[in-house]
Amino acid sequence: MTDGYYDRRPQTPLVVLLLAGAIVATFLLTGQYDPERHQDIFNLLAIVPARFDASSPDHYQSWADAAFPLFGHVFAHYGWPHILMNMLAYLQASPFLARRIGGARFLLLFFLSALGGAGAFILINAHANYPAVGASGAICGLFGAYFLAVRPTPTAALADPQVRNAILSFLGINVVLMGFLAAAHILPIAWEAHLGGFIVGGLAYLVLAPKNTAVRGPWG
Repeated sequence: MTDGYYDRRPQTPLVVLLLAGAIVATFLLTGQYDPERHQDIFNLLAIVPARFDASSPDHYQSWADAAFPLFGHVFAHYGWPHILMNMLAYLQASPFLARRIGGARFLLLFFLSALGGAGAFILINAHANYPAVGASGAICGLFGAYFLAVRPTPTAALADPQVRNAILSFLGINVVLMGFLAAAHILPIAWEAHLGGFIVGGLAYLVLAPKNTAVRGPWG
């Protein structure tokens, strides 16, 4: 980013801080910092693909029961390293994006991305009994929108080699590398949620993007 951009950078929007505060407060109040002693919260909020399978004996009995983890998983983090990593990533993309599209649209995009990440994890891992928790899918959706928001229009963003390289680097780390680490049983990372969230976040931005073209974003 240019020095001028940092010099004139506005304050972080309140909606960004409130959402981060809600995630951190849930983490603290439900004892997620000691996950081994508080498994009930993960059983409640985790995405478990098999539970969305009608043929599974443990499937959800109602749409309401199924909808809760589709969005609630963003409020569940397995210990301090998990939430710290996600909050650092969240605060990188959120302030600029929230200023660009406004608070209400920012929240809508975040939770649509969460739904996209959950859906991708369920579809790719159909019938699986292992869980996924955390806000990383939704945060990847914020980055999917962020990369399109740093130029006056999404078309201009995708035409810029700097933006395209940033997108490829982001996907290379958060999807390809994380997928390899998960397949090698090194880190249990839901790369599927990263991919689904990123795609849905980008698509949502195309609908939610403001018409104003006088945007001053990163990289110039």
